[in-house]
Amino acid sequence: MKRLLPLRVLLPLALGVIVSLAVLGFAEIGYRRLEFANKAMSAALEMETAVNETLALIGDAESGQRGYLLTGDASYLNPYKAALPKIDHTFARLRELINTNGSTVMIDHAGQLNVLIGKKLNEMESTLALNERSGRQAAFQLIDTGLGQQLMEQIRAQAQSILDELRESSRRGGARWAQDIEFGRVGMLTMTAFTIALLFVVWALARREISAREAKRRTLIEEQRRLEQEVTARTEELSELSNYLQTVREEEKSRLARDIHDELGGILVGAKMDVAWAAQRCKSSLPEAAEKLDRALAILDEGVEMKRRIIEELRPTLLDNLGISSALDWQVRQACERAGLNCELNVADIELPPEVAIALYRIVQEALTNIIKYASARNVDVELLADDEGVSLIVHDDGAGLPSGVESSRLSHGIAGMRQRVRALHGTFKIGSRPGTGTTIEVFIPVPKNAQDAQTIDQEISPPLLPSPAPSPAS
Repeated sequence: MKRLLPLRVLLPLALGVIVSLAVLGFAEIGYRRLEFANKAMSAALEMETAVNETLALIGDAESGQRGYLLTGDASYLNPYKAALPKIDHTFARLRELINTNGSTVMIDHAGQLNVLIGKKLNEMESTLALNERSGRQAAFQLIDTGLGQQLMEQIRAQAQSILDELRESSRRGGARWAQDIEFGRVGMLTMTAFTIALLFVVWALARREISAREAKRRTLIEEQRRLEQEVTARTEELSELSNYLQTVREEEKSRLARDIHDELGGILVGAKMDVAWAAQRCKSSLPEAAEKLDRALAILDEGVEMKRRIIEELRPTLLDNLGISSALDWQVRQACERAGLNCELNVADIELPPEVAIALYRIVQEALTNIIKYASARNVDVELLADDEGVSLIVHDDGAGLPSGVESSRLSHGIAGMRQRVRALHGTFKIGSRPGTGTTIEVFIPVPKNAQDAQTIDQEISPPLLPSPAPSPAS
């Protein structure tokens, strides 16, 4: 199967497709990494919020406890009591976030923070219980030991450690994010530059391919033009050769007609004169011999007539002596009379060059032969007209018409011969036919105006035809 594009163009295109897919994959990976980093940053912010909220709740609980111990007002315990369940909920959420998104160090800090928060809550609860059993003095003594403050400092230290770890993780994530963005930017720039270069290469290759095809097309056109010129030259040579052969053939026919007229004519006339003399002498003494001699005279007359007909067919003397109009008139009359056809003539009295006259005469002769043999026609029309550009011949019959394709068939020698005669004189030949409507032959041969002397003759002849008197050749 033939490729639409050459391999050197297809390979860069395939490489461009691969690069485009790689760019698409790289963009998808970068998007996923950025999405992951975004989620990590959101989780870090949420964990930091949970740590700060836990510290704030513990501080609120401790403030409420100290206020109650100092004033003895039970309303100060409300913040303490409200903070306890929130501390559990907030720290539980913090533990979940750290377990899901935090590092191992953060998980350890969260575990220690959980223990410290439990101790702190126990310390505050123990202080309140001691206050209830032994009074505020005992509770303050427990506070003065500094255990609560120490636990709070440890809680803040663990919380700060978690926050420091979160900030460090956020810093690393931000640096990685910035690195990914920079890498993506550089990668996209590189891919874009590579794609532009690849497109340029493809454009250059495609342009070179188009140029090569254009050069090949021009070469083919030049070769075709050269072949056409060569064919035209060969056709002209063949036409000249055909014209030469036709000329030689006509000259040979003319020479043969002269030889028959001069030699055979002399023999027949001499024999006729001798037989006539002998018949005259035998009429009284040898009547039977005289009868035989009269029969011989009739046969000699037929021979003389046959000699005249053969000479006219070889080279019509009317064409040489009286011109194309008289020759066509005699030819059409004789052919239609023998075949029993009606004919209508419209023949201009024209003086034509010998090669044009004999060509038209032979074309009409061939056309009439075909009509008589194949057309089964009843009427024939022949027109010979002249104008400033040349002479036109039209032969039409009302016969059966030509079979399909005969007019263009190479085996139609008669039609090919007529066409070649016209082509040799730089004329045009057309033949048209439809079954049942007859056949029309149209011929045009360019002839200079000074070679014509037009006087139109219109004649209409219907059978029975009377033969026109043919001029007797010199005997």
